[in-house]
Amino acid sequence: MALSSPAVQKAFARAARPIAIIGAVGGFIGDIIQPLGDFALWIAILSFVGALIALIWMIVLRKRAGQEVWDTVAAGLFVLCIGSFVVFAVWTFVFSVGPPRGYLATNVEPIGDLQAQLLGLQTDVTEIKETTTQTATRVAEQGDTQSAQATAQAQSSQVQAAQATAQAQSSQVQVAQATTQAQGVDIQAAAATAQAKGFADLQSQFAALQQGNIVPKPTTPQEWYSNARLYQLKGDMANAIQAYEGYFRFGLNFVDPYIEYSALVSASDGIARARERVNDYYNADKTNPTLDLVSARLLDSPEERLARYTAIATRAPQFGPVFYELGLEYDRALGAASTADLIQKQGDAYSTLLALEQEIQGYTRYYIDKSLADKNLASAQQRFDALAQARNVTGNVDAIVYQYNDGMQFIVLLSESGVKKLLFDIDNPTPTRDTGMTSLGANSVPNVNIGKIQLPVGEHTLYLQYIDANDVPSKVFEKKFVVRPVFATFQQQPLDFSDNTFPGTFLVGVTGAPLETFYTYKWSIDSDALDNEQLGAAMTGIQVKGLEAGEHILYLQAITQDGSKTFDVEEIPFTVK
Repeated sequence: MALSSPAVQKAFARAARPIAIIGAVGGFIGDIIQPLGDFALWIAILSFVGALIALIWMIVLRKRAGQEVWDTVAAGLFVLCIGSFVVFAVWTFVFSVGPPRGYLATNVEPIGDLQAQLLGLQTDVTEIKETTTQTATRVAEQGDTQSAQATAQAQSSQVQAAQATAQAQSSQVQVAQATTQAQGVDIQAAAATAQAKGFADLQSQFAALQQGNIVPKPTTPQEWYSNARLYQLKGDMANAIQAYEGYFRFGLNFVDPYIEYSALVSASDGIARARERVNDYYNADKTNPTLDLVSARLLDSPEERLARYTAIATRAPQFGPVFYELGLEYDRALGAASTADLIQKQGDAYSTLLALEQEIQGYTRYYIDKSLADKNLASAQQRFDALAQARNVTGNVDAIVYQYNDGMQFIVLLSESGVKKLLFDIDNPTPTRDTGMTSLGANSVPNVNIGKIQLPVGEHTLYLQYIDANDVPSKVFEKKFVVRPVFATFQQQPLDFSDNTFPGTFLVGVTGAPLETFYTYKWSIDSDALDNEQLGAAMTGIQVKGLEAGEHILYLQAITQDGSKTFDVEEIPFTVK
């Protein structure tokens, strides 16, 4: 039957609308999932196979008497498959010359965001291309520097080996014996040379990454790394993992490829499999701080991670990435309990990181991706600065000292919340006396009111220590004070606007005297004239006026009412604020 017959035209007319819908929907979907592969090509191939099957079916039906072939299901399937083949063959060509992420995702931001969420493409092609040049240039320069360092290290190692029996020389990791140290320097020199050679020409090798081309048969670490990044961008996790593993065979100590690799394996096979794979590399070289760090990052327990990071920092004090991870760990801990101990440790970690980077590029030298390293450093600087004020305030302890005729009283000032216990002692630098707990609403807090405690006349020291919310003891704080035979405590009152001076009250008394005993108090301010006099009990108040802001001295003397005993004049400093 001719193709121009009414039956044929009818069959094609029936299939036209489904073909149009399939082509439009398929083109949209194919454009969105373009980074995962050319699905249009596979649909075109399947459509062609379907057309062949339908054609054979039609031939079989045509041999049967009375059958109108173009009115059958076989004919409809044939026309539909032929139309689908043509449409998706065209889409295959269109996608092949288009952008890697498809036309819609590249040009329409909301669709690009949808594609990133659906396919896990968190890094945009444009972003990678923008950072590639600066990354490649940095690592190429780094390679030249490392090569020069490696040569110097190799030369110095020969001298160190000759002097090993006479005197141990220091390197980044000190060892007990000079011979072992000399060998360690040789190993370091060899490793530095290998790393320098591996990435000295990275700038030119990275051209493939800039152009978005997969290297079919990679032979260098640069090519393996470029392939891994591109596969990762396309969402092809299996090939990205394989490419990273090819890169790892060269033994380079950059941190970010291992972090990306562990994240990919975790996403595809689970955290347990990621630990297993990373630990295989770590167990093969446990002296490698990069592998130790990446292995520690996968631990579940914060305590275990902190212990590993601390051990790495002790063993490799110039390895900047471990101090960044320590800072992050303390940040997370501060979210649960903001203690002075954690704030100080966080500050120490980040300040060490920033100092290493400034002095020897101790962080960025371990990263291929310069933009990522710079971003991490900026984040560390922000976190460090955010808690600068807290480091100066949180955790400080002070005490207000009051003297009475029957003993000393102390009000402790805590700047940290969540304290579990407050310890004190007097004239004992190891405080062990618990102040106890008191209720504050629905909570129990340490009692900050100590005393009254009777003490002999003379100089004394109050020692204070607290246990924070994480059961970490603070340092021991000291507060020196004097128990005077005749004492005075100043209480300032508000400014008198009539003459712009301050009034105040002195609580004066005699140590150890019964409260009902009376004395004659002679006093003067900023002069030893003692030209003021007042009769009062063993503790009484003296009102004063006309004080100006600043430092002053109260001269005070007590005399028994019958005149039988006169105490020495006390010079008591006080401040008007």
